[in-house]
Amino acid sequence: MAGKSQTLKGTLPAQYRDIFDLVAYDNSVPRHLCFAVLRTAKLTKSTIEAIYESSDTRSQGYLTRDGFYKLLAFTAVAQAGKPVSDKSLDAYRETELPIPTLCNTGELKRLSRQGNPTEFNFTYAELMELDSLDLELLPGKKGLVFKHVEYTLSSKLHGSSVTRRYSDFETFHEILLQRYPYRLIPKMPPKKIVASTQFIEGRRRSLRQFINLVGRHPIFYSDELVVFFLTFNGSDVQSKLKDKFRTPLDEFVRSPLAAKSRELVTADVHVSMEQSRTQLRDLQASVFKLYGILDRLISRALETAEDLRMYGEELGRLGGNAQLKMGGDSEWGKIRLQFREMPTVFASVSDRSTQLASENLHSSYETLGEFLSLLNAFEALMERREKGVLREHQAAYAKMQTMKKHQGRMSTQKVRGGVCWCMVQCLHVHVCVRVLSLGGDLRRMRVCSMEGKRF
Repeated sequence: MAGKSQTLKGTLPAQYRDIFDLVAYDNSVPRHLCFAVLRTAKLTKSTIEAIYESSDTRSQGYLTRDGFYKLLAFTAVAQAGKPVSDKSLDAYRETELPIPTLCNTGELKRLSRQGNPTEFNFTYAELMELDSLDLELLPGKKGLVFKHVEYTLSSKLHGSSVTRRYSDFETFHEILLQRYPYRLIPKMPPKKIVASTQFIEGRRRSLRQFINLVGRHPIFYSDELVVFFLTFNGSDVQSKLKDKFRTPLDEFVRSPLAAKSRELVTADVHVSMEQSRTQLRDLQASVFKLYGILDRLISRALETAEDLRMYGEELGRLGGNAQLKMGGDSEWGKIRLQFREMPTVFASVSDRSTQLASENLHSSYETLGEFLSLLNAFEALMERREKGVLREHQAAYAKMQTMKKHQGRMSTQKVRGGVCWCMVQCLHVHVCVRVLSLGGDLRRMRVCSMEGKRF
């Protein structure tokens, strides 16, 4: 037995403690990780939301040990078909609390890696296993007046297959940036009113690359926005996305990490961040050149394959010309027979050349394309950081300076002064904690070096 809980009346199973120790970071479990664990219980979305709300009664955005134990108890109760309420737990006052059915230990370990914002413990192979998404172009164009193409988007993780259009991806991308302004988010491929077949195919590949990078992100893959986009099968996807996710709370507004922001955002982070940015710019330039070289190699390989096919066809036409006589009739007859076989021979060589280009060059081309997309996403993230976090830093500093000017007047009003001092501290913590996602995606960076005691 694991003993008693301060909030639950029944006896705690040892599994409660084991699960919490497995997924918790700094003795708490953030909201997104709680939802990721709850999704493995195979409950409905409304039930999952009710369980979390009943466990996080103070709306802190995270659960401590007792709160997480309560979440596990509610999960087991819901799986038994009972309502999610304290009354349902009264039946276990004198007995052991029920044990929920969740995923296996390996899956819980994988989920637990989302808890620590300063570490990235995934291997490339593990990221690839998070999900496998495919995007195929549907035949024909849709729409009565304004024609557009549609895609079939399938997810191996969710076992889903949905229809999406480019504008759906645009809305999804926009809301994802609002929810996670300081995470690594790939850019969208360009839009074009009059698009050729070649452009449409290139954009399909880019969209498939985009959604795979999002679907394999260790934070995004279990986010409710991403899950909704990959599984929702109804109509008017854009309106549903806007209605459901348009005004989300900032990822770190209610983070339990706020109190430890100075420990996580160390003094040398800003310098190391700039050094990494310079190095990645050089890497970005090299990868871009390699990407261009491979693009030209593929084009030349396909052109060579087409030339081989045309060469064989021309030999075949020459062999089929009965009016042409060269040398003795018997010799020319033998040559004509051989020429007639050339279209088949050269077509086979052409097909083989095309296959080799597709298998070898295209795989390298797509891998480099993914890498380049990540580097471009990093550059975009740095721009958002400069425009967003540093601007908030300046606003917070200006607010402090304004309050400092009125310090003399406020000193005679102790209660009011205490309130304003709390506001100053909150502004500082708010700015610090909003950069902790950069610790998970890009190590860490320092955006604020202010000390409260100076003011």
